[in-house]
Amino acid sequence: MSLRLLVASDLFSYLVFAVGGRVMHSPGGPGDWFVNTPRIIAPFLVGWFAAAIVFGAYPRTGRIGLRRFALNSVLAVLFGNIIGFALRATVFGDGTALAFIGAALGLTTLVVVGLRLLYYLHIAGNNIDG
Repeated sequence: MSLRLLVASDLFSYLVFAVGGRVMHSPGGPGDWFVNTPRIIAPFLVGWFAAAIVFGAYPRTGRIGLRRFALNSVLAVLFGNIIGFALRATVFGDGTALAFIGAALGLTTLVVVGLRLLYYLHIAGNNIDG
């Protein structure tokens, strides 16, 4: 498995989530997006990478089954978001409305795990075909 490609996919997933949120909910326009997106995404990235390491979302070898890969990814997203919400509240003093928690959990799980599963299936398909 290509660790760099997997990390890039994860970063892209969280960037899509953060920028999408700013576009949908910020009346400030692009200037606000550039200023606030890094502040919003940072706690979740710290949470994701900490949880990804703990739950083995970045396998050390290419030999990991789809079920284990998916479970590790889902656990990393869920616990990573918990860490992200805690950091967001303690470091930045941002509130965590229930609607935001639900949207963040749902969207990041869908995008992060979805892209990771596509990646896995592409890699597995390449290994089977050739």
